[in-house]
Amino acid sequence: MMLRSLRRPPEPPTVEAGAEVVPGYEVVRLMRRGNRLDTYAVHSHERDAGCVLKTVRDDRAHEPSCREALLREGTLLRDLSHPHLVRAYEVVEQPRAAVVLETLTGATLESVVEDRPLVPPDAALMGLQLVSVLGYLHRRGWLHLDVKPSNVVVQGGRAVLIDLSLVAPPGDGRSHAGTDGYLAPEQVRGQGLSSASDVFGLGVTLGESLTGRLPYGEEGEWDGGTAPRGTARAFRRRLDKSPQVLADLVRACIDPDPVRRPGLDGVRAVLRGLADGR
Repeated sequence: MMLRSLRRPPEPPTVEAGAEVVPGYEVVRLMRRGNRLDTYAVHSHERDAGCVLKTVRDDRAHEPSCREALLREGTLLRDLSHPHLVRAYEVVEQPRAAVVLETLTGATLESVVEDRPLVPPDAALMGLQLVSVLGYLHRRGWLHLDVKPSNVVVQGGRAVLIDLSLVAPPGDGRSHAGTDGYLAPEQVRGQGLSSASDVFGLGVTLGESLTGRLPYGEEGEWDGGTAPRGTARAFRRRLDKSPQVLADLVRACIDPDPVRRPGLDGVRAVLRGLADGR
């Protein structure tokens, strides 16, 4: 009896620099290869300018869910308009699904925090901007569900939320959709998703921005019995160096129980006072 090979199939090649991903968009470089999508820096011949283009990987192109999620993300970013939300210029359906986005010249919040954690007033200002854009999405019936420092670009003092690939309406959804370390317990289960789920991601992002640490670590699974009982000691020690009202806010936002988390209005009130120096 022949044994099946345990090797993973080879990954499909990416589009080389100088070639077109879709007509009119010439690849400058591959920016990121994800599980479902390839993201390229491209030159738009029509605009005579640089853009960012996301497209489904060739080995996932046969999956309708990947194509539909990308087109949904592109349509939302093209139709929505907010100062702290990345803009989409175009949604391409043929010959392959693609979304063309504006180029953001700043660094991700992840990179900024790796260099040095934010001071409380800067963290409060960044948090206010994220509250603004999350509230905008929520009022239109959408949850982001992947709020984390790598999905925030800091550009000239402006925080811009990117990547709506997991966006979904409130209710039940796909279990464990998101990023370990930033997932609310209800996201792990895929049940009872609400605005409180994004408040959790915002709280983790604020806490990491202040401390350089994740409150619950990266690998804990809330529904599998491996989630920590409380926040990590190093996280607590660093968070306690922040103003008490800010530390208390972060702790409330990352409460495992969504009922006990504050709403965005409550988060805004606290952060506004801190940003104003009160």
